[in-house]
Amino acid sequence: MPRMRTLSTQEQEDFDRPPVFSYAERKQIFSLPKSLLGTAQKLRTPNSQIGFLLMCGYFRASKRFFLPRDFHERDIEAVARILELSPSDFIPSDYVKTTRFRHQKIILDFYGFRLFDAAAEQLVRAEIATMVRSQLKPKLIFERCLDLLIQNRMTLPHSNFLTALIRAGLKQRRYELNTLVDAHLPPDTRQLLDDLFGVFIESAKFLAVVVTVCLAYVNFADLLAAELLQYRSDIGREN
Repeated sequence: MPRMRTLSTQEQEDFDRPPVFSYAERKQIFSLPKSLLGTAQKLRTPNSQIGFLLMCGYFRASKRFFLPRDFHERDIEAVARILELSPSDFIPSDYVKTTRFRHQKIILDFYGFRLFDAAAEQLVRAEIATMVRSQLKPKLIFERCLDLLIQNRMTLPHSNFLTALIRAGLKQRRYELNTLVDAHLPPDTRQLLDDLFGVFIESAKFLAVVVTVCLAYVNFADLLAAELLQYRSDIGREN
């Protein structure tokens, strides 16, 4: 059985990378509070200053942190102008993990968020369990989980992690339903349902044959009618 897909490949790639802004959006997103701008200007290197403000803007827009290699060139240029630096001052590979983690802590504290952790995972699992019982579509479950995390001021996890939780929730629900059937459906009733399902399949096959025959008959009748009209037309010309 193919694996259930919550998002398309393109949707997954878009979610796991920094958002793409228009000129107006970029101007708005990176018009950051003076306190964050002041924090950036106090950092030791231009690389850290640019990286910090980029993470501030991306977090403001998406409630997520991204890898420096995925930062967009136009965003780097915009932030460099704000700081009166050159875009070439930012080298993604030099914006190392330990520095990023320190900067993330500052950003989280400023916006009053916390990193996705075990408590956040349990919150999401409980919400997924509720939603799968309501038979919501996986993509809608995904979107509602994002809303739940933002409402609770928690950062958003990678799309693969969230889709794995949704798949686990759906699998658990199927197991619960199968267990319920096994516990409450008598064997003779289960056999009767299996027989009826078999009859349904055979009936469906029979119906398909009947439809095929009917369509063939209709085509034949149309052809015959056309031939009769042509025959009458020929007789009329001869007379």
